Amino acid sequence: MSEQEKDHIAFDVETERVLQILSTEIYDSPKALLRENVQNAYDAVLMRCTAAGEAVGERKIEITIDGDQLIVRDDGIGMTEDVLRRNFWKAGSSGKKTELAQRSGVIGTFGIGAMANFGVCTALRVETRHLDSNVTLISSARRADLRIAENCIDLERVSDERAPGTVIVAEMDPASAIDEASAIEYLKQYVQFVPVPVIVNGNCISQRRFEDALEDEAAGYVEIAERAVTQGEFAATLRTYVNQQGKVLARLESLSLQGNLLAGEALFVQHGGQTLGFRNLFGLAPIPVSGYYDFGGFVNLEILHPTAGREALSRDSIQHVTELVAMVEAEVSKDVADGSHADTNQQFQQYILARGLVQLANNLKITVLPARDGDVTLGDVKDYEPDKERHFYPGRDATVLQRFASDRANLFHVSQSNPRRKLQLRYLREFAALDEVPENIIVDPIPPTELSLAEAMCLMRIRGVLLDEYFIAEAKLSLARISHGVSVQVDNSKGELSISLARDMSALQVVVTAYETAKEALSGFVTDFVREHIYPRIREHVPSSTRQGRDALYQRLKQNEELFRYEFSDLGEAESLLADYLSGKADLDQVLRSSGGHGGGQRQELRRDQVGSVEEELPDIVGDAAAASDLEAAPPIVRTEVSSTMKVLVVGAEHSKLNGFRLFLALSDRMAKCEGEFLRQPHTTKLMWGTHRVIYVFSNATGDLNLYYDIKLREPLDTETTGGDKFPTTTIITKNRIYVPVPSLLKPAFQIGEDGVKEFFVRFDTIP
Repeated sequence: MSEQEKDHIAFDVETERVLQILSTEIYDSPKALLRENVQNAYDAVLMRCTAAGEAVGERKIEITIDGDQLIVRDDGIGMTEDVLRRNFWKAGSSGKKTELAQRSGVIGTFGIGAMANFGVCTALRVETRHLDSNVTLISSARRADLRIAENCIDLERVSDERAPGTVIVAEMDPASAIDEASAIEYLKQYVQFVPVPVIVNGNCISQRRFEDALEDEAAGYVEIAERAVTQGEFAATLRTYVNQQGKVLARLESLSLQGNLLAGEALFVQHGGQTLGFRNLFGLAPIPVSGYYDFGGFVNLEILHPTAGREALSRDSIQHVTELVAMVEAEVSKDVADGSHADTNQQFQQYILARGLVQLANNLKITVLPARDGDVTLGDVKDYEPDKERHFYPGRDATVLQRFASDRANLFHVSQSNPRRKLQLRYLREFAALDEVPENIIVDPIPPTELSLAEAMCLMRIRGVLLDEYFIAEAKLSLARISHGVSVQVDNSKGELSISLARDMSALQVVVTAYETAKEALSGFVTDFVREHIYPRIREHVPSSTRQGRDALYQRLKQNEELFRYEFSDLGEAESLLADYLSGKADLDQVLRSSGGHGGGQRQELRRDQVGSVEEELPDIVGDAAAASDLEAAPPIVRTEVSSTMKVLVVGAEHSKLNGFRLFLALSDRMAKCEGEFLRQPHTTKLMWGTHRVIYVFSNATGDLNLYYDIKLREPLDTETTGGDKFPTTTIITKNRIYVPVPSLLKPAFQIGEDGVKEFFVRFDTIP
């Protein structure tokens, strides 16, 4: 066996690499040494002020940037020789774990010290004098001379008269130079709130009041609650604010942890961006927190600690802030739930839905049909008009919406967008105890033997209107008891049109009462009832809405036309172009630019004594019942028992049945005689105008049969531009007149001047 040889290997490190790790790879920027030295200076000031009972604002930190030289000067507590040796020049040993440091609320406790500088500087000089010492310590080192465990740092003791404090002089590596502008921009995020003046080349970048920043964030917000809150180990005073958009701002004051009062406060703003951590008003790092409200803001608390690299907070610090955010979300949700902002704040809605706090949705609104006073809150649904049938509907089918919303029943229409939809559905089922719209409606017809004479007579008159005005020859009409508050139920599933009217329908009761008390007005009540309550539900079953009905109507109109036929030479270019327009061969501008110079058509004359009032001529029209205000084909208002000599009717006040129109113009007698049959059927109303022309275009329910009425004025219209639009059909038919509405824009064209006469020319024709 050969003799074994034993030797030793020396433990050594590459100093340059160690310094690179301690600085460059821990700190993300060359400017980090600037922040580290300013933080040390701030800690020194805090400790001096605590030890000496001095005001923090009386001390200062000065930074000088001059080429490759960086100087950080403070008048803080200074360092003793022991602290200088064992802590500043020794990586990993902190001198800030003393009782004084803890009472002062210092920021740093990791003890990286001078080593943070040598990643970006070539030489470092430290001049320091402790508050209780009469000796100034001056130490320096060059990066190239540093060796682990070797005496390579110079130390000089000087007796002089300088004040307590520390001066750091760093010679920067040219590759890591720092300019004044970037240094200020970088440092501000950390020192803007510290109460000590921090001066960079003569510019103070600190002493911004934290309270002012909080007030700036709270601008436009109104406080809605202030109360004590607790959750887990935390307790605080919470102040909740909202702005006009319903966004939330929360401010925590008088915080305590496990019963121990904490110095500082926190502010969170909905959609406020990142949350920044502070300790003793010195900026630390962004805090990665998340939640339903997407809170961002400021947290200035003594329990926050940075990591060694200062680029993040410790795990415990992040956990503390996460718990605070959870408490804030839970508590502000209670405050928001008590007001109208619950209806607009989607994050609040997402939070209570995710947490199962559906009871907090009391102030969310839901649409109720038929619409009267706007939406109602979910909290009011349970007691909303309790004498009526009530259901909710989560779909979009217009037929269902129309069928279950009436004067006998309310239908709560669920939103189509989440989280509102899910909250509404859960609330309606769990708290309001409402049923969803059923699939089948129960119709229980009332036998004729149980009807009163008035009810039977009204049914007969309604049947007559359906036959005479809408060409419905075969239909089963009855009164019935209809489930779920449905007023009119139409069924054509067996090939026979069946129309059931709810016996207790309020609009029908008005008609029955008219028969009993005012038979002379019954005709108008019946025609209006059919027009407003039955026609919208049988629209597709009216013969004139079918191709066959359209052809039959056109043939009847052509028979009338044989008696009053125009030659083409009398029609003029405008009429030819209008026919082309309606068939898609010409555009609207061509029609409106046409002068129509081939014949004047019929001359019409309006005199002052032919202007009357709707209220006087047709008093029963101006009741409270609303006309069909949509733009689909609708029947006219029929008053064939009324005769009037007036050619213009003005409206004294706005009436819903007249769709807001304030002026009605009588069509020419010849037009009424020739085309009156057309206008008795459901039709749409469209107007085109420009220069001297106003053209009415009426279309049947299928849209492929059109009647136009062209008015050529002597004077140009007040409006300078051509135009056109579709209007709710509000045609009025009396015994001897047909009136059409005039929009407010065109009213001046038909107002009679000082001479008491208005003249114009008209033409009309049907275009298949």
